[in-house]
Amino acid sequence: MGRCAGGGVVVLFPFMARGHINPFLDLARLLSARYPSLCLTLVTTSGNLPLFRRLPHPASLRFAVLPFCPSDHGLPPDADSTFALPPHLVSRIYHAAEASLPPSFRALLMDLLDDEDESSPPLHCLIADMFLAWTVPIAEELGVFQATLYTSGPYAMSMYNSLWISLPHADGRDGDDDEIAVPGLPGVTVRRRQLAPNVRSATSTDNPVSQFVLRQAEFCRRSRATLWNTAEVIEKPYLKLWARSMNQPVYAVGPLFAVASAGARRAATDDYGGLAAECLAWLDERAPESVVYVSFGSQNRMPQEEMLELLAALEKQGRPFLWAAPAADQAPPPEATTGGGGLVARGWVPQAEILAHAAVGVFVSHGGWNSVLESLRFGVPVVIRPMGGEQFCNAKLVTGILGAGAEASGGAEAAAAVAEVMGEGERGREVRRRASEIAAGLAAAVAEANAGGADGMGPSLCALDEFIKSVTM
Repeated sequence: MGRCAGGGVVVLFPFMARGHINPFLDLARLLSARYPSLCLTLVTTSGNLPLFRRLPHPASLRFAVLPFCPSDHGLPPDADSTFALPPHLVSRIYHAAEASLPPSFRALLMDLLDDEDESSPPLHCLIADMFLAWTVPIAEELGVFQATLYTSGPYAMSMYNSLWISLPHADGRDGDDDEIAVPGLPGVTVRRRQLAPNVRSATSTDNPVSQFVLRQAEFCRRSRATLWNTAEVIEKPYLKLWARSMNQPVYAVGPLFAVASAGARRAATDDYGGLAAECLAWLDERAPESVVYVSFGSQNRMPQEEMLELLAALEKQGRPFLWAAPAADQAPPPEATTGGGGLVARGWVPQAEILAHAAVGVFVSHGGWNSVLESLRFGVPVVIRPMGGEQFCNAKLVTGILGAGAEASGGAEAAAAVAEVMGEGERGREVRRRASEIAAGLAAAVAEANAGGADGMGPSLCALDEFIKSVTM
């Protein structure tokens, strides 16, 4: 890593998961374009460096590499990110990072601080992932301003942390349909059946996941600031609640991906090869708002029985569908499809560009936050079949608060929700109206001053400016 010349150093440190890597790269592109004098350094592990070099990133972005050997932690040797892991091993990489990366990361920060002199720029701040909260005490020790970037929204993270730390359902007195009050979130309840399976089965806060979440929450409470990949237009009450409960500055700077222009999104499709062109050409031949886009993210697997149910129901409805599957077992087997009206894309696809296409009418998703934001930004209603993590919380936000989608617990139920959302009934029309309304709000959140008309610059860009000013003054 060469010496930096510029207006100051900002260090970015994402967790090793595609759903965390992408928002950090979006933030790097935004910072590079908006504050070209800053010197940006992105920290990653040796096994993930090739991925970062392949993905679109600012030419000025420097990479700092930390050693990480997955097999030292009982992981497969190629498990440099969660994408390479089966679901039952995903939590192990969180603990592995916490156990092995702090010494080399501390040494990296010390090297950056040692480089500071009268002729070189200062280290302004560290922006670390919400799952790398162990960076907080290191930054405190070395006198570095540390901010946490949350790649989920405050509604979901408040629920997720509260449920894991308190386990309010663990007394077993509530049935699957009984409402459970979420501690610390006035008026927010959840049904047991809406909990992620690993939360539902947890009976004591002594379990490793609860302990990990508690440590992360305690460290993050000491962050000097929090950045959120969300917008006030959809989560303002929960941003305010987080700021009050944590007593720290809160900046809603998203949706980070949405800052890219349509031209930049199209240019990025080249990185996906011929599959992207095939998908977009297929969509070009479909009627407006007629296509069901199906994708469950980079590491989620819908049970095969559910996939077959969803496939059969969509084919019976006669709806054209585009089913994206980065891994082979994320889509029905080739012999299960009749070829009547769907395209199964086996590999990585440019999801934002697909959701921006006029032919897409609904998104059947696992409910990961990046997917939810992308869908809402383009006014596409979301049918969420949550599978883990905070996806169940995102489903509650989208369906119960924003009114821009539906939740399903299986393949057949998801297909029925698709029919309702795309139909001409009152419910379908209202969901589509809300999705369109939210899309306009999210576009305005990241509007530049010269594109914002009388309203001027969007509040998310204003928040980012405010944050950068606070760390560079």
